[in-house]
Amino acid sequence: MLKALIIDDEAKARRILQELLKEYCPQIEIVGEADDVPNAVKAIHKYQPNLVFLDIEMPGYTGFQLLDFFDTINFEIIFTTAYREYAIQAFQVSAIDYLLKPIQIELLIKAIEKVEGQLSEPQINERIDTLKSNLSQEYITRIALPVAEGLLFIEVDQIVYLNAEGAYTQIFLEGGKKVLVSKKIKSFEKVLDHPSFFRTHRSYLINLNRVKQYVRQDGGYIVMDNNDSVNLARERKEDFLKAYSTPR
Repeated sequence: MLKALIIDDEAKARRILQELLKEYCPQIEIVGEADDVPNAVKAIHKYQPNLVFLDIEMPGYTGFQLLDFFDTINFEIIFTTAYREYAIQAFQVSAIDYLLKPIQIELLIKAIEKVEGQLSEPQINERIDTLKSNLSQEYITRIALPVAEGLLFIEVDQIVYLNAEGAYTQIFLEGGKKVLVSKKIKSFEKVLDHPSFFRTHRSYLINLNRVKQYVRQDGGYIVMDNNDSVNLARERKEDFLKAYSTPR
C-alpha cells in the first residue's frame, strides 16, 4: 500500500483525483491533502507519504518551490500539470512522472505502476535536479537514460551521435562510452529538438558540434570526433551543410 498526499489549490481537482484513485488504484491510501505549499510542507512531515501528487501552478509558491523546503526528497512525485509541448519533454527526459489535466484514467494507472517500480531507486533527487535544469533552459540540456542498473544521467553535449538498432538506440558518448537504450531513435529526435542535433539518415542522429569532417567522396559521409563514420542520406546533404554552417 502506497501512502499518497494530494497537493492542489483547487478543491475540485483534489476531489476528482481522490475519486479516481479510490476507484482505479486500490494500492493507494490517501493520507492527506493540502491547498498550498506551506500546508503541503507540514503535511509531508506529518504523514511521511511515499507518493505526492503535486500541482505546479499554485498561488504563493509553485509546486517546484515546494521541493526547496527539503534537503532530501524521500518520496516519489507525480506532477499534475496543464503544461504542454517543451515542458512535457523536460518531464520525459528527466524520468519524472506527470499527468496532464484533465487526468485520464489509463495514464493515471500507468503513472502509479511506474512509481511502484521506482520506489527502490534512490535517484529522485537527481531526477528532480535534471527536471529543474531543463525547465530553466531554452533547450533540453540533460537527460536520464534507462539502463539495467537504473538511470544514467548525461549532459546532452556529451553525446557524439545516436544509431538506430530496430526498437533500440545505441548512444555514443565522449570518451568512447556506449549506452544501449530500449527506445526508438525517433523518440530521441523529438526530445533533442536542438540546433546542435541533426538527423543525417534514418539510422543516425548526430551532434553537429562533434563533427570532425565531411567527406564528399563515396556519395558523402560524416566523420565524428570519435573517428566513427556516419551515413549521410543524399536527400539530407543540402540541409546538413546548411545546418552545419549555421551558428549554434
